[in-house]
Amino acid sequence: MSEVTVMPGNTTAVLEDQASYPLVSNELRQILESVFYVALNGILGVFGSIANVINLVVFIKQGFKDSVNISLFGLAVSDLGSLLFIIWESICLNPLIFNSDSSFSVVDIHYLTSAVPHGIFVRIAWWITAFITFERCLCIAVPLKVKQIITPKRTIYVIIVIFIFTFLGMSPFMIANRIGPTFSPILNRTIYARIFNDNGLFVENFALMFNVASQFGAFIVDVLSTIVIAHLLTVKSKWRAEAASAKEGLSFRDKKVVKMVVLISAIFICCLLPSCLNFFLGVVLAPDYTLRGVQQNLFLVVWSAVLTLEAINSSVTIFVYYNMSSKYKAVLHKLIFDKTIKQTGEI
Repeated sequence: MSEVTVMPGNTTAVLEDQASYPLVSNELRQILESVFYVALNGILGVFGSIANVINLVVFIKQGFKDSVNISLFGLAVSDLGSLLFIIWESICLNPLIFNSDSSFSVVDIHYLTSAVPHGIFVRIAWWITAFITFERCLCIAVPLKVKQIITPKRTIYVIIVIFIFTFLGMSPFMIANRIGPTFSPILNRTIYARIFNDNGLFVENFALMFNVASQFGAFIVDVLSTIVIAHLLTVKSKWRAEAASAKEGLSFRDKKVVKMVVLISAIFICCLLPSCLNFFLGVVLAPDYTLRGVQQNLFLVVWSAVLTLEAINSSVTIFVYYNMSSKYKAVLHKLIFDKTIKQTGEI
């Protein structure tokens, strides 16, 4: 490392020189990526997939007469899709495969067959979560009209539109690229890697803009809906407490609803906020903090941690449903215990 002479009035130059060094080494990046991508995401992917299959079975048993149940079913489908591709990603990025001397680029195969499909299902899950929160907001704001506004049939249409619109918005990532033979100057041989199609860069930039707008849009809708829910429930709780005919049970029920909504939204917001902040930091505040900047390693490590948060968000809903929905718990218990009784022959 070269010495830096500190001269009066040259503090800025010293800071710039220090900032030119990466904060995370290549070795540390590889270790942390293996921890997040391979170990944690692999475990979360398997557990979350099983949990969401259970969610789907329970929701099917409950039926689809309730619009909320339809939304939660759609959320479970999108979460399951994202977690299945996370499992595939953990396999692709396993050092034994990633560093193997293969005839194709593992990075590019992972990008087109795992990263992009995972991103599609994650964006779908985010918008369904935002819709569920918005729907609950309407239930509290206009309780007498909400069943006329949001019917089960309209909810099905909304979920289908979210799926189709997100697929169309993110599909340019795959349309812009293809896998084909290309010469690698690093390996000094021809391998199969990602190649841009005609106007591929322009098409992919469109998908990038959609990706960013979708991410921040879902986040803003969910945050605003949660704030409105908390405010309305607080106001109604105070009104009922002051009313002569108010009963303690109503206040307790309001508190339970607030607790459930805040928990669901808090998990979503906490898992999505780092992704939004990381993007904002790289684009606006720190030009070196990008995929090709000086702090490339730090950027990649943080994104691997962000992906783990996405896996957590898609995996823990089963605990929320089980602890806060008596109907969900009853159906799940019936499925488990009825099956156990049939297998053991107990009465």
